[in-house]
Amino acid sequence: MATLLLVDDEAINRELLHAYLEPLGYELIDAANGTEALAIVDERRPDLVLLDVMMPGLDGFAVTERIKAATRDELLPVVLLTALADRDSRMRGLRAGADEFLTKPVDRHELLLRVGNLLRLRAKERSLLTRNVELVELQRFREEMSAMLVHDLKNPLSVMLANTDYLIEGFRDDSDALEALRDTKAAGGRALRLLSNLLDVSKMEARQIELRRELTEVATLVEPLVGQRAHMATARDIRIQCAIARGARIFADSDMMSRVVENVLDNAFRHTPPGGRIEVAGAMIDRTVQVRIGNSGLAIPVEARSRIFEKFGQGEGQVGRMNLGLGLYFCRLATEAHGGRIWVDETPELPTVFGLEFPA
Repeated sequence: MATLLLVDDEAINRELLHAYLEPLGYELIDAANGTEALAIVDERRPDLVLLDVMMPGLDGFAVTERIKAATRDELLPVVLLTALADRDSRMRGLRAGADEFLTKPVDRHELLLRVGNLLRLRAKERSLLTRNVELVELQRFREEMSAMLVHDLKNPLSVMLANTDYLIEGFRDDSDALEALRDTKAAGGRALRLLSNLLDVSKMEARQIELRRELTEVATLVEPLVGQRAHMATARDIRIQCAIARGARIFADSDMMSRVVENVLDNAFRHTPPGGRIEVAGAMIDRTVQVRIGNSGLAIPVEARSRIFEKFGQGEGQVGRMNLGLGLYFCRLATEAHGGRIWVDETPELPTVFGLEFPA
């Protein structure tokens, strides 16, 4: 049941409004002046106010301004009841924040229609506010859960990787067991990056990421990542080349940029067949630094090249559906956070080339 506040210094006018509105089941509260009306709004917060303009003391314009100031975070409709029909009075009411005007003597049908419309509008706004609060809480819960999962899973993964390193160092020959350990280490490293990506994606979507920028030599950042994959390339019969021009530097979060390059490199390894090749190149071009990572796998269709950078984006390749998850989406958010961009291209020699560009 909606609560309506009826404000008029004339009792007979309030009685007329009662006669019109009571049959509809509204709860009606009376106020004889502006000061009393403001006290009721503060204490009871009605759903709608029917307010006479011409009252002694605080007039309807002043009361409307104060009601709107006190309820700025919600819609509390105010309908001014006035014998003033001139344009200046209506403009003054609008400036005060009035939602509707009714001219005295009030027409019953018009009154009921306007009151009903405004109450429905208020109900919709309150429903939207409730849903917004729920969404904010859901987002907070998601962020907290993501942070907790990342924290709880990173520790055991780090232990597994450390133990794998220990076992690898103990091997004296290039046996199948050693190869299995190296594959395990690579898979664990990818899992660790995926966890970090998950947390950073949530922060970047909420614009809460804090970049720890420093002047970074691109060759110093990229070459070790390529070197770490040299054994994998040999085991898979993939030739990998890296040529990064010296002096190409960017102002970047090194850890985040390393994960971007690792994501693109791992994507290249997944789609490069045995006997194929991966080429990594980097150089200054005008006032930007570009890093290009190409592979001799199948080309990504032109129509899918923007879609693969969307969240959980998928593309239809020549070898079936490619489910790309968060990896390339993270790369896009991270490069854009640095004022850069990422795209897919091709050359006659390399059907798939990922380009990364940053301000020098």
